[in-house]
Amino acid sequence: MARALLTFDLDGVLCRPPFGINPGSGRQKRRDTQGKGGILWLTERWRYLGRKPMPGSLEAFARLSAHFDCVVVTARGEQARPLTERWFNRYLGRVPRIEMRPSPAETSAQFKARVVGGLRPLAHFEDDPFTAKWLAELLPRVYVVDWGRNRWLAGPNITRVRSVGDAVEELLQLAQEGRPAS
Repeated sequence: MARALLTFDLDGVLCRPPFGINPGSGRQKRRDTQGKGGILWLTERWRYLGRKPMPGSLEAFARLSAHFDCVVVTARGEQARPLTERWFNRYLGRVPRIEMRPSPAETSAQFKARVVGGLRPLAHFEDDPFTAKWLAELLPRVYVVDWGRNRWLAGPNITRVRSVGDAVEELLQLAQEGRPAS
């Protein structure tokens, strides 16, 4: 029997954001917005230097990886792959499957909706409220890692967690019972 799939955002879920600050509420974003390059896209390969893991996140990721196929879906640009893979080797001891945004033509949310929607995981872990709301329309369960910027978000298949670790027992129970995360 095939193992169920889980997907994980990286920054703000598994990896700390810069200075521990996670800005933007996502309330005014639009799905049809054109992606754009600019200085943030051009500095992708350096913007993630020195980041630490979110507390307990990688331990929970490793525990879930023993029971699920786990894929990281990050809007980091493909040019940040070497740094991102080194980060996983350093903090997790291995590099999981990572899906990264190939160009700035799509916004972060558009990229994740396309990739995560195509993967059809049992559940996804996200911190961006705009992206989480969109993915909740496509998936049985979205776990939202709690940040001040996303506290307004609620929905029948959206579960707020302090960290990835908060969802481990529920997901292991679902896997044992062979049930979807609805």
